[in-house]
Amino acid sequence: MNLARSVAQMKSTSVTAAIHSNSGRPFDYVSLVKPRSIMPHLLTAASAMLAVAGRSLSGSILLLTLLGGALVAAAANTFNSYLDRDIDAVMARTGHRPLPDGRLRPIQALAFGTALGLAGIGILGRLVSWWAAGLAALALVYYVLPYTLWLKRRTYWSTIVCSGIGAVPPLVGSVAATGRIELPAVILSAVVVFWTMPHFWSFGIFRRRDYERAGVRLISDSTAASWTVIFAVPVVAMTVLLAPVAHMGPIYLPVAASLALGLLAFAVRLLRKMNHSTARQFYVYSIVYLVAVFGAIITDRLIR
Repeated sequence: MNLARSVAQMKSTSVTAAIHSNSGRPFDYVSLVKPRSIMPHLLTAASAMLAVAGRSLSGSILLLTLLGGALVAAAANTFNSYLDRDIDAVMARTGHRPLPDGRLRPIQALAFGTALGLAGIGILGRLVSWWAAGLAALALVYYVLPYTLWLKRRTYWSTIVCSGIGAVPPLVGSVAATGRIELPAVILSAVVVFWTMPHFWSFGIFRRRDYERAGVRLISDSTAASWTVIFAVPVVAMTVLLAPVAHMGPIYLPVAASLALGLLAFAVRLLRKMNHSTARQFYVYSIVYLVAVFGAIITDRLIR
């Protein structure tokens, strides 16, 4: 992390001035929570709620669950920004963020994250379900402590640990909607777990130089490409399995199956022609896949 210290020293004068002169603009706080990374969690939670409860789902419970979940996810991202500020300072795509750039002080981010977490857990517990709140709190602690604080900087396989975070929103949604963890929600959790790893590994291939500069360990490109294919297979299987288990209608299966097979095709293409371009293409398609498949669940349930 010598490079990180060097960069920090180069910025010291301007950063110090910024810290003492600026308490942070609203946009800086929004940037801390990484809104784009929150949306998939809300989408998977809403999909699980509709998959297990259908039209019997209360609109107020849906909205309160998504609000509480969004606040908890925002807290997790804010704590991540706080703990990773030294890494962010040396990476090209993150050096402009509020903490490494000195627009916010670390204590401000820490207080903001704490307030978000308490608000989110409070909404879920008092207005939805304490079981749902407990699951969300567990996910928050899991993401901040084992992953961000410890494993991310120490092992190639921290992505596997991180993938467990994505499994929680469908479970929270199921508990909020029915009071139980239903099988369709478990399948959706499995989809997200198996999807997360190749999604990140493809990102790591074309962003490897950035991560290496920051001292974050990644598996080799060839291993990442091979494991991307391996993990795409259960994504396809779980996507198709959901149709009979959750009694999905005619909209879901054709859309989800074709998108899942497309994911597998992009993975095979990455393995055969491994470079930054094919890795980026897989990464982009993986986002399209997640949004479209979970969107198909919502559409199927609402129309039927």
